[in-house]
Amino acid sequence: MNRSPLVLCALLAACGAPSTTIADAGEPSPHVHVHEPVTALRFAAKVGTDHFACGSTYLLGTPHTQYQPRDLRFYVSELTLVTDEGTSVPFVLTADGAFQDEGLALLDFEDGTGECANGTAPTHTTLAGFAPGDHYVALEFTVGVPFAQNHQDATAAPAPLNSTAMFWNWLGGYKFLRIDGVTTGLPMGHNLHVGSTGCVAGATPNSVASCSTPNRARIALTGFEAATSVVTLDLAALFEGTNLDTNVALSAPGCMSAGTDTDCAVPFAHLGLPFGVAAAVPQTAFTLSP
Repeated sequence: MNRSPLVLCALLAACGAPSTTIADAGEPSPHVHVHEPVTALRFAAKVGTDHFACGSTYLLGTPHTQYQPRDLRFYVSELTLVTDEGTSVPFVLTADGAFQDEGLALLDFEDGTGECANGTAPTHTTLAGFAPGDHYVALEFTVGVPFAQNHQDATAAPAPLNSTAMFWNWLGGYKFLRIDGVTTGLPMGHNLHVGSTGCVAGATPNSVASCSTPNRARIALTGFEAATSVVTLDLAALFEGTNLDTNVALSAPGCMSAGTDTDCAVPFAHLGLPFGVAAAVPQTAFTLSP
């Protein structure tokens, strides 16, 4: 059979052409990156480049003094991940009956050893929860207990609000951040307890109408990577500029959040909290590692 050169060319081209597979409409394109849900947020505590540990001794404060930790715990709430488009997505905590409820978590870095003998053996440094898969670039959270949960009976409250070590009283509420230690100049103890002050009783028994100084620090950290990022609280940065060997006369040892206790001024600034007439400045105590 005779075929024209054009027909032969067409047949040869058809035989030699590579086959093309059309992806199923229900499958994602191989060029589209699928982000996994975020199910864990990791936290750490350090003193400069050293990891925080009960039983250790650090050089801390300005000027440096020998510091032995006794406690390090803090509450976090309102956890939010931010996408590259600026959308805020809640990280919903998983209730575990010990350190986490659905909207609140207690991070605990003390383990009951050394000077931390009055603490508890279990620690809690990784938060379990869920945020849907997306390209997240920032993490935000509040160091503190929401007002609606802050004023109650700790002996009857569900975990993690059942920790009496983190509680002042029904009017003041909880210690949002507790860092205790002993120093060369204050061998009886230096404490940093951050919580709400100026609280006014409500019309009904054991109720609170408001607190003039909430002292809830909102922390915003950029550069978030879901698989690797760790939020670090650095005690060296927190206490930079604070003389941990001295204490304002007739005041609590260290800082108990009183508005007249100037021992609070520097650590509050590092937490991004206002103090007295001083406005809040960007926090420096928390960082986010890649």
